[in-house]
Amino acid sequence: MATTPPVLIVLDLSTLMGSSTREWQDYSRVGSCYLPQVVYEEIEFLSSRAPEPDLEKTAREFLRFFPNSGWELTNANASHPALTPPAGQALSKQARLSLAVAQCAYGLSGEHPGELVVLVSTVQQLLQRLGALQSPNLCGIAPAALLQWARTGQKPPAVTQQMGATLKAGGTPVSTGTASKPPSPPKAAPTPMSGPASAVRTPASSSRGNSGGMRALSGAIASLLALVGLAIAGGFAWRAIQPTSFDKFWQQLGLPALPGQPPAQKPKPLKK
Repeated sequence: MATTPPVLIVLDLSTLMGSSTREWQDYSRVGSCYLPQVVYEEIEFLSSRAPEPDLEKTAREFLRFFPNSGWELTNANASHPALTPPAGQALSKQARLSLAVAQCAYGLSGEHPGELVVLVSTVQQLLQRLGALQSPNLCGIAPAALLQWARTGQKPPAVTQQMGATLKAGGTPVSTGTASKPPSPPKAAPTPMSGPASAVRTPASSSRGNSGGMRALSGAIASLLALVGLAIAGGFAWRAIQPTSFDKFWQQLGLPALPGQPPAQKPKPLKK
């Protein structure tokens, strides 16, 4: 069983437009990178009609980077009460994009229940929305935390905590909308065997049992040797601090005298 689940990185527009090719390459070290389709379309729009020259330059740089990056586009989508705006509320373009990204990350977590989906964004409100979803395999972090993770290998606390929740949950899919990969159907439970056939063990299971016994025996021997070592060290310390007391105890055990230790005195016979 794997000690850590696979990681899927979902990047929003604010993360990509605030970084460069070198940082995008670093992001790929952490896990499989996914780009929501709506984000890619917005970057295409900004590459020719951005309100700022620097933003347009970054968008064009990303469009050159993406084809050979190994990143994947995703149309995953899932609804949740926490991701539903109040009826009649008008949302700005940025708010609609953030909501679509959150729904995409939530949908992706439903498609991959055994993997940890990490949404990366500079929008704090978007990251807070993820906490309300209570999905065991979904969390959000800032781009700075992702970059440090990629360059130092140190996982952000939110990721470490959610990895444990992902492994504990064991993967229960959520209902999703339009998705590129529907969740696989559950496997049928094996029929219990009865009679003599149920007692037959395969070579693999026997090997696992033998290896488990050897590990237990090795652990017991190591523990015993450690106790013996502690006892010997304690004896040396006792003799160095209180030699008279130690020599008396040693003689009472009837053991041969140690180097530098006076021989044990034979008891005098009682007078008749």
